[in-house]
Amino acid sequence: MLKPFARISMALLAFVLLGNAVFAESFNDGKKQITKLFTSAVAKATAATVRIRCDNRDVVLGTVVDKSGLILTKGSDLKGVISVRLADGSEYEAKYLGYHEPSDLALLRIDAGDVPAVGSFADAKDAAVGNWVAVTSAEAEPVAVGIVSAGSRKLYGEESLIDNLNKGFLGITAGPAKNEAGEDEGIEIGSVTKGGGAAFANLKPGDIILQIAGKPVKKFEDMKKVLDRYKPSETVKLLIRRGDEEKEYKVKLVKKAAFDRGDYQNTLSGELSARRTGFPKVIMHDTAIKPTECGGPLVDLEGHVLGINIARAGRVETWTLPADVIKPILADLKAGKYPAPTDGNDDDKKVNDK
Repeated sequence: MLKPFARISMALLAFVLLGNAVFAESFNDGKKQITKLFTSAVAKATAATVRIRCDNRDVVLGTVVDKSGLILTKGSDLKGVISVRLADGSEYEAKYLGYHEPSDLALLRIDAGDVPAVGSFADAKDAAVGNWVAVTSAEAEPVAVGIVSAGSRKLYGEESLIDNLNKGFLGITAGPAKNEAGEDEGIEIGSVTKGGGAAFANLKPGDIILQIAGKPVKKFEDMKKVLDRYKPSETVKLLIRRGDEEKEYKVKLVKKAAFDRGDYQNTLSGELSARRTGFPKVIMHDTAIKPTECGGPLVDLEGHVLGINIARAGRVETWTLPADVIKPILADLKAGKYPAPTDGNDDDKKVNDK
């Protein structure tokens, strides 16, 4: 009897040889037929894939790593009240246990009895260049299939820096504001960029930002850390001192107009993850998934879980955290070494437009 790898490889070869005869009628039908070939191989990992929701919105997928209800997912997208929807449609409120910023992994827990878990992660050497892989979903069939384009590797240059590349644009230049004792007390706006969120909110040069989303900001880095969690069209509260008066402003962030050619080309095949840089190490594959489909397992043709998909990084790039990154971080998260962010579920953090 042929192993799953052989059966699927032969079927894929048949699709390739048939070429236009198969795909001419309907590209989508052909895509569905290919993903069906992977259903049995990814069945166990699919059972351990859940949908993560925030304020009743689908945001990412999650990977159940322990049958007691422990789930790893992409943490930078978690805002508001978090719930987890299982494959059977049941939904449970989640407790946010911890967050490891360099990997962007968050640990959640649900009280749902025994939940199917992935069991173990395969060694990174199993993610060889050219191997077929599948991205699971909370449904029976995979979200997407593709090929490993680069084995486990470290990131360098701009890719190694933690940043939200889809962040909303406030549109100011600023520097520290000092009190009479020479201590930092806030951020003083130097100039306001036309078309930015600050301009629309009528902020002015000389205004001093004391708080953002209820968090005191005394350095530019403080402001950047808070604002990096917001996307265009989201609204954030700023406490501003203008002269002797303090006033709260609701500022709707906008999309930055300056857009380089590489960014533009990368978005042609769909939206990219907001946080898609700064990871310790990644496996790269060419599956075209949505940011809301990150957080679940990446599986090979033998059903081995190679890692957790952490970002849609480019037009033909999806990044997966390999097992050797995940295992020690999971142990530390279980031990409480990395607590959940204090602003992750703050009801005052974000003001939704009505």
